[in-house]
Amino acid sequence: MSALAWLFGLGALAIAFPFLLHLIRQTPKGQTEFSSLIFLKPSPPSLTRRSRLENILLLLLRALAIGLIAIAFMRPFFRGQNSLTEYEVANRRVAILIDTSASMRRSGLWDQAERQMENVLAGLEKGDDVSLMAFDENVRTVVDFNDQLNDSLSARADSIRKGFKTLEPGWHRSDLGNAMVTVADNLDVWRDSQRVDGEKTTVAKLQMAVVSDLQKGSNLDSLQAYQWPATVFVEFYSVVAKDPTNATLQLLAATSDESDSGLRIRVRNSEESVVDQFFVNWKNGTISESLPFFVPAGTSRVMQIAPEQNLNNQVFELSGDSEIFDNAYFVAPVEQQMLRVDYLGTDTPDNPEELQYYLRRSLIETPSRKVVTRQLKADDSLRGSGMGPAALTVLTSPVGEVRRDEIDDYLKAGGTLFVILSDAETVNFTQDWIGGRLKAKSKAPRRSKDDYQMLAEIDFSSRLFQLFANPRYNDFTNIRFWNHQAVEIVDPLAVVLARFENDDPAIWKLENPDRGCVYVMASGWNPRQSQLALSTKFVPLINGLVEIAANLPELDQSYTVGETISIPVAENGLKDREIVKPDGAREVISADSASFSQTDQPGIYRLIDNDKDSAGSESEVNAEPRGKEEMLFAVNVNRSESATTAIPLEQIEMFSVNVGEQETAASERAQMRSMLDRDIEDRQKIWKWLIVAAILLLLFETWLAARTSSRSKLSNGETVTVKTGGDLV
Repeated sequence: MSALAWLFGLGALAIAFPFLLHLIRQTPKGQTEFSSLIFLKPSPPSLTRRSRLENILLLLLRALAIGLIAIAFMRPFFRGQNSLTEYEVANRRVAILIDTSASMRRSGLWDQAERQMENVLAGLEKGDDVSLMAFDENVRTVVDFNDQLNDSLSARADSIRKGFKTLEPGWHRSDLGNAMVTVADNLDVWRDSQRVDGEKTTVAKLQMAVVSDLQKGSNLDSLQAYQWPATVFVEFYSVVAKDPTNATLQLLAATSDESDSGLRIRVRNSEESVVDQFFVNWKNGTISESLPFFVPAGTSRVMQIAPEQNLNNQVFELSGDSEIFDNAYFVAPVEQQMLRVDYLGTDTPDNPEELQYYLRRSLIETPSRKVVTRQLKADDSLRGSGMGPAALTVLTSPVGEVRRDEIDDYLKAGGTLFVILSDAETVNFTQDWIGGRLKAKSKAPRRSKDDYQMLAEIDFSSRLFQLFANPRYNDFTNIRFWNHQAVEIVDPLAVVLARFENDDPAIWKLENPDRGCVYVMASGWNPRQSQLALSTKFVPLINGLVEIAANLPELDQSYTVGETISIPVAENGLKDREIVKPDGAREVISADSASFSQTDQPGIYRLIDNDKDSAGSESEVNAEPRGKEEMLFAVNVNRSESATTAIPLEQIEMFSVNVGEQETAASERAQMRSMLDRDIEDRQKIWKWLIVAAILLLLFETWLAARTSSRSKLSNGETVTVKTGGDLV
């Protein structure tokens, strides 16, 4: 027999009250002291008839009635053969996700992660299956599920612990959304595979346990377009740093309106920071430089450094906060390159009314390049120069057939041609290169106040105009074009980068793998044709075109950990190449490889080209690599990892994620057993019979008590009246 409410069984203790009340002897509460009795010892109370149990049968009947009522409130029932087995209740399939991104390198977080993993293991039960996965940008399985459950629970827990020992925080960014979606998909697919031919089977409950710092910089984009499975639940086990202060630095490129090419340093402070004073340190040659920053919590500050300090600085370091994982910013040393721009035109360089005058003055020297402008004369060859081929060739007027053939060869070799359509004759001469033709006869130059065109449509996503994408610099309405050539573009490969108000193309690009790249401007920049040369947009526009033509890296170009880097294909005669990582490890790459993706740590990477003779013998494999150092590139920690403020769980729940813990098998089994017991008790209703029995027992007890009381009065009467001779005795 079982009962639904065992606690009511304590009511049976009420049986003791009749016994206690009957046996307790009442004594007077008040006391009076007599002086004549103070030398006498008090005698103990003697046992009298009042201290003895009388009418034991009545007492037992009353106690039995109380016991029956108490048992009735306990709602007893007979379970019989109705019971649950452990195979009727589903166990759990638990996937533990450990965050190994760069932000987990903060002090104390990895130890907390191990303790949180132990909390997950402590909640497992017999029959639960568990796996261990790690995630940063990608998800990888460390210990897979054991579908056959061949190992005991303790053995599975030990394998999870051993798998955790093989992990450590890396340098990649965190993509929590991708990790959750990937694991949820795997769990849901496994669940579907357990339902064979549509039969209803008991399938394990799906649980995901995420151990992470849940930092705000973690990517959640994958959750936006994902329909979260209703059967998958996620429990978050957060780790929290003792010191919330964290700051990071980044180098930015100079803006288009700045007179120099200096870099800017930006320091960003975390929202929960308790420190606001920081310093940025770097070494300029042999002299150490330091720049103080006052940055309140949750804000950022930008300061500029001089252009000459951009060279040969390999690392900028931030000091002032306790977390150092993101306090270094690496910059590949910049080697100044000599570039040549060839000018094909009849105007002279000292005439302020012509194109060449402004072109030469706009090509300024920067830490990454120095431009030499050469105007080709009739006897000069486009090929002939000790500096190699020209980075950019500017054409402003028709040329002879010999020069035309040279330009064709130049383009076939991958050169870049910049054509200025100053007049209709130039359009007709270059229409095979520019991919267009005149719409109508050119009009006379316009100089009236209201007769001009402006740039109306500009593609700021293109590399040429990307520098002006910021709303502070994208206003071209103050540049008027007095005269332009109306060109109809016929080549489908042509891409229009800017248009005039009347929808005529103003600047376009025609890039063909077999014929190089041609940039075209439908109007000149000299004052006779437009105001472009006198505007602040001209210098960055022309210099940007030269850098695009020369394919120069940007000064602030920096890759992030995990990003694939494009590298130049090896030249003829080079057999093997190596990438030397910041920690000294070397990766051998093939000569025809054009990319490198093993950027797994921040720092400066070196690309070494080794020929067969300089590679050394097999005994020198571990020696320092020899050969030509072709390329240096910097790799930094993704700045999103520095946003260490925790994400509120409400933000994750917004994506319909089931946040919570799946019910354990023991808890579900207890609930099912309780429901089954209630059903059995509701059918048996033994409590009703017990109440009826108690009522009948009390009726019998009442009748018996009344009869016993009347007999006692007759047999124990103390007053008897006898009349003898008029006296009462």
